[in-house]
Amino acid sequence: MKSKTFDPNNIDINVLKDEFNRFRAEMAGMKDKLGANASDALDQMNNYLNGSNISSRLANLEQELEVLGAKLKGTGKDAVVKLESKVVERPIASIAIAFGVGLLASQLIRRS
Repeated sequence: MKSKTFDPNNIDINVLKDEFNRFRAEMAGMKDKLGANASDALDQMNNYLNGSNISSRLANLEQELEVLGAKLKGTGKDAVVKLESKVVERPIASIAIAFGVGLLASQLIRRS
């Protein structure tokens, strides 16, 4: 786009009209392009959201998360039961291990 310098003392109305009309035509072209692009983008998003059954996929993910949560809860309970049985079998060793872990944690925290 070539810019022209205008002399305020020597203004040609016809040149201004031509420039304004060209500007209007370019703006109309941009409006059409932007409108079409926005419309296409909205159509694509709508097709993706409706066509891919997101609600059913989310429901399946929720079910899978519930199953995994239940498994994790069961595994955690099993680990606690095993830990309790080991502590009951060897109480002195358990206290020593807990003391050592506490010392290690305090050293790590102190260095931070």
